[in-house]
Amino acid sequence: MEEVLVKTHLVVREIHDEYNIRWCGKIVDTKPQFKNGKPIFVVVSTGGRIELNTTDMTLIEKTAKSLTRPKGRQAVTSDVARIYIKEEDEKETLMGILYHNHVKEFAPMYDRVGWR
Repeated sequence: MEEVLVKTHLVVREIHDEYNIRWCGKIVDTKPQFKNGKPIFVVVSTGGRIELNTTDMTLIEKTAKSLTRPKGRQAVTSDVARIYIKEEDEKETLMGILYHNHVKEFAPMYDRVGWR
């Protein structure tokens, strides 16, 4: 005699976040606007827009990560933050793009329906 099981639904096994940053510009190719001796970076995402007056790139990446908010109920939801540098002529040049993926891993759930 063995138990008969039927796959009924999926159960969330693990949830984690993946971050990937792609730098697409060089500061050497721009004429950055300086304030207090430091360039001004602008981070734009669905969470808002913020200007950072710093040279600390880890702070800029950390700020971009905090501004992204993937929404949805799918297995993988994504959001994007764009990092710009403000130039002397008030133009903003794209320097990098941060991709934030919210990933859910599922496992099947089985219910017993009888014996065979």
